[in-house]
Amino acid sequence: MESPGRYRYRPANTLYAASHDWFSPYLSRPVRELLDAGPHARSLLRSPRNVDVCILFTDIRGFTDLSRTIGSDRLFRTVDACIGRQIRIIEHYDGYVDNFTGDGLMAVFEGPDMTDSACRCALEVVSRALPAVRYGEAALAPIGAGLHRGDVAMGTLGCESRLTHTAIGDTVNRAARLTGFARGRDVVISERIRRGLSAETAARFAPVQADRRRTDIDAIAPIYRSRCG
Repeated sequence: MESPGRYRYRPANTLYAASHDWFSPYLSRPVRELLDAGPHARSLLRSPRNVDVCILFTDIRGFTDLSRTIGSDRLFRTVDACIGRQIRIIEHYDGYVDNFTGDGLMAVFEGPDMTDSACRCALEVVSRALPAVRYGEAALAPIGAGLHRGDVAMGTLGCESRLTHTAIGDTVNRAARLTGFARGRDVVISERIRRGLSAETAARFAPVQADRRRTDIDAIAPIYRSRCG
């Protein structure tokens, strides 16, 4: 029986995920799927591949100020609840978390409907991930998000003592930089994302002028901001 995941292979008799349930959540979905290949897992994980994906970055606006106003335990519980809510939304739209970035995360979407799915996911994250996480009088600032589509190199980075399976490349960098343009409860997307959206989803975005004084993103590239915040 072949794997139901994206990385089609014939798995070993004893599946890794089935025998390590407690450990599986520490791994990204591609790593869990590839580990089920048994003896072939190591070579598969070490083999980089080029793939067209959508990359989503999120982070909490005003997080530094928030961290100065509430205790570390409350801060951790608040961010944990916020991150957990985002993950559930991302998985609902068939994406997965590649890594965490402190108060935010990086998610990957693949497949034929990835552009519209990733964008609708981002809109839901910025509008729904925060209301459920309030502790006393402390409340999180809004979430901002950036989304871009393009080719990435996906594979294993690191050395003998520490490895990670991740996506790297200009697409990742641009998605991260677009997040910097997001204000509270904003999703900022690239032109390539907008071209792949359904008319209904595209109507939720308006063009914005990139700040030409910034050097960390192409100042003449069209970008779009969501109308939800």
